[in-house]
Amino acid sequence: MSDHNPYSAFTTLSTDITERILSLLPIPTLIRASSVCKSWRSIISAPSFSALIAHNTNATPRPWFFLFGLHNTSSRNNQSFAFDPASNSWFHLPPAQEPRAGSCFIGANGFFFTTTPRFGFSRILNTSWHLTSPLRFPRINPLVGVFYDHDRGHCDLASGFACNLPKFIVVGGVRFIGGLVDIEDRLAVEIYDPHSDSWELCPPLPADFRSGYSSQYLSSALFRARFYVFGIYSFSVSSFDLKKHVWSEVQTLRPPGVMFSFLIASQNMLVLAGMCNAPRGPSFNLWKVDELSMEFSEIAIMPHDFLYSLVDTEEDDKFASLKCVGLGNLIYVFNEEYHKKYPACVCEIGTESDKCSWRRLPQLPSPVNEFHKVISFCSTVSLHNIIQCE
Repeated sequence: MSDHNPYSAFTTLSTDITERILSLLPIPTLIRASSVCKSWRSIISAPSFSALIAHNTNATPRPWFFLFGLHNTSSRNNQSFAFDPASNSWFHLPPAQEPRAGSCFIGANGFFFTTTPRFGFSRILNTSWHLTSPLRFPRINPLVGVFYDHDRGHCDLASGFACNLPKFIVVGGVRFIGGLVDIEDRLAVEIYDPHSDSWELCPPLPADFRSGYSSQYLSSALFRARFYVFGIYSFSVSSFDLKKHVWSEVQTLRPPGVMFSFLIASQNMLVLAGMCNAPRGPSFNLWKVDELSMEFSEIAIMPHDFLYSLVDTEEDDKFASLKCVGLGNLIYVFNEEYHKKYPACVCEIGTESDKCSWRRLPQLPSPVNEFHKVISFCSTVSLHNIIQCE
């Protein structure tokens, strides 16, 4: 038998060649490979490696689906998960840490936020929190959007490189006055500029949304320099111009038979995703929405067996706990109740919007705790951020 070490040739490869070989591996394999030795981890965790992977794939990074479960009485039961659509795999993440107990904790494209008692933010997969100057109107359960000022330049969150911080827009929400929730106050829109650490006051959400100003009743979509706000149950829609700081006329967006729905910015179009009670039976549908006229056309219906795999068929209001988030060309639908351990499926919208494909997501990695609140959103990520989180 030869004494020749079969790995000796590989260990003598130059760093450039090793980097090229590793860049061809899928992310789950790279995560395991980063634990093999210090030199591999150094290569894989470098920001430039994420850029090399993006160049090899020659494609826009596919957004991940993040699900964070919060327990009211014991933070030890909080859990964090991330789904990578490219590898069809869930990752069990370290629990997200709030900077202060009892704060309002939410997420939006690439960031976590707290809005009370102080506004703070942290990038996903990062434990470093930054507190801003105080909001003029501290609030709970607002809508929060993340956008870049094109006059200052911006970067892709998936690149892994340092970049200018984006601006944050805070819309709606409710505040406490004398220990009581004031549901009637139309709180001003506030926009945060990280360069001056200051908040700009803008016109409040139109009064047409008075049936509910919090994120429990509203969904949002950031699309072509406009922040769209949509009533999940009221079906009212209006958009805030991020340059002119004015609201558009309120319109109604409700396809026939829709019980509740969510507005999502998906690649080059707005998508409405909602639960229908149609003559042919319950269905979960997707519609392409014209941003000017608010006219809609159906592009996809979730397969019947997929829909019923998400719910408990014995309950009368079994569809009420379905939620929907999306980004890029992916629309995720999931159940925020524990009974089936938060099942989910995803619809991938093709380059031609009438070509859509559905698939079930694998089950969350065990163990899965029962949560009092589930926070979910989509974001592009870099391998650099994932490795740094390990």
